[in-house]
Amino acid sequence: MNSYPESPSISLRAYLLFFIITTAQVGVGGASFQRKIYKMAGQDSWVTVLIAGLFCHLVVVAMFSFLKKYPGKDLYGIQKEAFGKWLGGVMSFIYAAYLILIALTIIRNYAEIVQTWIFPDISPWLLSLMVLGLTLYGVLGGIRVITGIGLVSVLIITLEMLLFYYPLQYANWGFLLPVMNHSPWELLKGTEEISFSVVGFELLMFVFPFIRDTNKAPRYAHFAILFTTITYLIYMFTALVYFSGGQLIHTIWPTLTLLKIVEFPFIERVEYITVSLYLIGILPNVMLYIWSASRGIPKMSPLKEKASLYLVVVFLFVICTFFSSRLEIKRLNEIAGQISIYMAFVYPLLLSMLLFFKKRVSQPRNGSDSR
Repeated sequence: MNSYPESPSISLRAYLLFFIITTAQVGVGGASFQRKIYKMAGQDSWVTVLIAGLFCHLVVVAMFSFLKKYPGKDLYGIQKEAFGKWLGGVMSFIYAAYLILIALTIIRNYAEIVQTWIFPDISPWLLSLMVLGLTLYGVLGGIRVITGIGLVSVLIITLEMLLFYYPLQYANWGFLLPVMNHSPWELLKGTEEISFSVVGFELLMFVFPFIRDTNKAPRYAHFAILFTTITYLIYMFTALVYFSGGQLIHTIWPTLTLLKIVEFPFIERVEYITVSLYLIGILPNVMLYIWSASRGIPKMSPLKEKASLYLVVVFLFVICTFFSSRLEIKRLNEIAGQISIYMAFVYPLLLSMLLFFKKRVSQPRNGSDSR
């Protein structure tokens, strides 16, 4: 196990960025996003998935535009150098709080899925404690351990998609018609609904200093987003052609419901296995968010990284106990989804423009040195 805290001298090959971003994007949101989008975009929901993927590619291009100008620095270091100790510290605090919020939302949603599908009588705090305990162990192992778990997570995601062959045998492709029957505004509203499901690529701003061959990083980052977009397209298309519109609107977890019809001679309830394997899918997701948040707290306080890690884990455990009903969790999802639009999409674009203009203004005018 690597020593914690880590420095960027513990480097990763660029191709591992594919597994990091993919596992950060595909999480609990993949179990329920179809229903939310369908309410806005109907049978054209698959178009909103493509739009969301394009937005992700655009934001990643903006991220690389300023990450390469500050080698060896993550978002916290960039903000401090660009905006000063105090303003940069405030901005870093806000972003760390956002990372903790996303981790909280993932943990609480997974606990609800387990309660609904497997153990209805189990206490949510016990499930949260289990997830946070495993998360703490993984984060203490370092970014390489997290990346290794992420690799296994991506393999599970890939194998899970093969199971959609079974519901596709009952597909009604007429449910996709008429095509492009919704306005651009409705499609954009649908894209807003999928925002929480596709976030995770913003963690590039914290992982990038650990990448060894940075010139190859963009291709693997974009490849990861392409893979995620294709994954969600498969999820979306399968739900659209299997469920009628009325069924899909009233199905809370369409992805898990699709797997209920899968049966093998030796396994009857495949969805039980799927929900259990979801833990491996969300673990690297939660680990990356907590790892990123705990690295920022010491830069804003006298706490050491390990102490800040324990503080974040304890804080998350306490907060998880306050969300007990379905309505409270739904409200948490709505808040996290709205905030993620600004923190994962809007803020990196604004930051890239601010840093660009700051550099242009700080450069001396031509010929000023000769005066």
